[in-house]
Amino acid sequence: MTETRKPFFYDVTLRDGNQALPKPWNNAQKKDVYLLLLKLGVQGAEVGFPASSEMDFESVMELAKLTAQMAEEGDETAKNVVVSGLARCIESDIQRCWEAVQYAPHPRIHTFLATSPLSMENVLHMTPEQVKEKAVKCVKFAKSLVGDKGDVEFSAEHFGDCLENMDFVIDVLKAVVEAGATTINLPNTVERYRPKLYVDQVKQVYEALPKNITISVHCHNDLGMATAATVESFFVGATQLEVALNGLGERCGNTNFYEVAIGLHNSGVDTGLHLERIYETAILVSHWSGVPIYIRAPLIGTEAIVHRSGIHQDGASKTKDMKKGAYRPIDYSIIGRNQNDTLCFTSQSGRTAVYEIITKFGYKMTLQEASKLQPVLKQLSEKEGELSADRVLDVFREQFVNVNGRLVFNNIEVIPDENRFIFHFKKDGEALVKSVTAEGPIEAALMLMREIGMPVELVKYRQLVVPEKDTLWAGRGLSRIVLKANGEEVEGRGVSSDTLKANMRALFGGVNLIYKKA
Repeated sequence: MTETRKPFFYDVTLRDGNQALPKPWNNAQKKDVYLLLLKLGVQGAEVGFPASSEMDFESVMELAKLTAQMAEEGDETAKNVVVSGLARCIESDIQRCWEAVQYAPHPRIHTFLATSPLSMENVLHMTPEQVKEKAVKCVKFAKSLVGDKGDVEFSAEHFGDCLENMDFVIDVLKAVVEAGATTINLPNTVERYRPKLYVDQVKQVYEALPKNITISVHCHNDLGMATAATVESFFVGATQLEVALNGLGERCGNTNFYEVAIGLHNSGVDTGLHLERIYETAILVSHWSGVPIYIRAPLIGTEAIVHRSGIHQDGASKTKDMKKGAYRPIDYSIIGRNQNDTLCFTSQSGRTAVYEIITKFGYKMTLQEASKLQPVLKQLSEKEGELSADRVLDVFREQFVNVNGRLVFNNIEVIPDENRFIFHFKKDGEALVKSVTAEGPIEAALMLMREIGMPVELVKYRQLVVPEKDTLWAGRGLSRIVLKANGEEVEGRGVSSDTLKANMRALFGGVNLIYKKA
């Protein structure tokens, strides 16, 4: 069923989303949001309810004219996008809607009437026969206005509540199709039940109507399942998917645009959208609407990319360079988010988090070193809660850079003419001054260690600069000296603006890591 169909994304942010804002957008703000929609590549947009107010009428008309102007200037999305206005099944509403949208290259009148037993009896106070008659009459009137230039969408409002009268609903929908509606919308106006029941209703309508009719779904998120209902409806015949940016809309919102788009994308469906614009759009819409993005909002929340469990962090680290991550739904660059996995340290975190955090600062670290640091950080986290990356770096410095222990390096004097090096240091609390003759300072330090009973073998030596991401020490000399003794190999790190002192601090620190007890 989906092989030759592409979803038709019909955005309702400017109508359903805007009407639910504590402070609805003015016309200039609505224009800004509309331009975002065009950049995303939406195929349709419901831009307002022209009969609701003079301001909304003017806004819809302005956006319709703007679309025509952009189309004339060659904008491909503007040439093809359907610009729709909402109207109740009242002729004056429909007339007003047409007066506003008629300027668009592809105008649409979207009219609606409730078909659920609850609404017909308690809200409309109409019999089913009266509802059918009114729906047909209004669709015919709308069709007479749009002619061949535009089209008509009809919504069976509260369709999700029509489980018990589906035969009547299908009868009404067949009648409005005959009257001129080419898009039939099936709103889950209030989400009350599991998605499967709603999806089955959608399938029943799809199978009952001519295949040249576009089936649309419009789901509210009262139980948090609007995305599931919308995505699954596509796979049983719905083509038009009514969505809203950031999930804006009445009560718990409308189906979230981004979740549906990525749900279909991950399922191999070509959405026809510019997915890379999603993240930027979400941030802007949040700012403009004054509605914060929930920190755990799928795809766009700040916590969406964060891993704290040690098991999750290990999997995230091992698959960080892959498009499909162990604990990541997408490569977030798809939606224009330039970060995939963020590892934070809590008492539940393991060595992988330590390794990832420290190496992101630009330092080299082994997993063995991360394993040694993890218990220290875990103990701190149990007292302090989640540790920031900077806090983890602080502890790394304390434990692995310029490490003091049995030895404390104070200074080194160089007597060049004599190849002599005078060390000022403490051993087990005792202040010492030792003179060593050698070809160079590192050789002298190794000879000193043998002399004081703490012999080590030099394995590797590197002189670097502290990474720029370590803002405290950036630009200073960084010495990394790998030492070996008693079957153990460690890396000593020393930092100083004086390269010689950095070397000595690295070597003394490495010895301290090996010889921990007197």
